[in-house]
Amino acid sequence: MINNADRTVLNETVKNTRMAVQSIETILNRVDDEDLSYELNCQEEKYKKIEKKAVNRLKDYNTKVQDDSIPQKLMIKSSIQAKTLMNNGSKHIADMMIQGSTKGITELSKVLNENKNASKSVCEIAKELVDFEEKNIERLKTYL
Repeated sequence: MINNADRTVLNETVKNTRMAVQSIETILNRVDDEDLSYELNCQEEKYKKIEKKAVNRLKDYNTKVQDDSIPQKLMIKSSIQAKTLMNNGSKHIADMMIQGSTKGITELSKVLNENKNASKSVCEIAKELVDFEEKNIERLKTYL
């Protein structure tokens, strides 16, 4: 049986990766820079791999994955569309993605700090995501 700390950390990891994938999928059709488009496509694939690890771990424990919030999905999509309506330049898009990654790191770090008794293997998945997002930020800075 899964403990509450593991469930919380895994659900936050899934939520974070799904938001990132949705953001990338929404923003990709507004990206004109081929290099940035390639970078975002690569990021999307890695987010999906990390999400799969977290989902599989939840399934290993016979635990249901939290459903995505429809209002939250709509909010993300409309927010990105509004923010890129007048400016879809690479600098602006990179800045938006950096802000999203920073928020993801912050939220996941809070959850990890609040759930110190989560198992090592669960924390490793979450920390893999944090490390990946930190690297994304560094790569995206080159577009600023």
